[in-house]
Amino acid sequence: MPIIKNLLELNKNWYLFLAVLWLFCITVASLVSVEIVKEVESGIEVSDKLVHGIFYFVNTVLFYCYYKKINLKRAISKVSLFSFAYGIIIELLQYVLPYERSFDLRDIIANLVGILIAIFLINFYLARRLR
Repeated sequence: MPIIKNLLELNKNWYLFLAVLWLFCITVASLVSVEIVKEVESGIEVSDKLVHGIFYFVNTVLFYCYYKKINLKRAISKVSLFSFAYGIIIELLQYVLPYERSFDLRDIIANLVGILIAIFLINFYLARRLR
């Protein structure tokens, strides 16, 4: 898969740029008023939990690619803990900010599922690469 191979060979700074940009997008999408989200809806029904999983899957992969030069287990631990904590912080902000958003434990679980799938696929990719 040449696209994935090219993405995996980007300069380390590009990963950081993409990861921070992605994190900014997650933050904006998670904290804007519900009224704005309703105006932007495309008419395509997508599960909110699927979107959470994808957000945090991509977040975990991008930050892993930035930190991948350090010890593998340490990089995965660092990135997954950061992603999980960030998801909890976003949910807490939704609870306290007056933007008609609400805390949802299922969102945190969906974030965790996305993170775990990313960890599994990173480990699978690395295991295949080492063969």
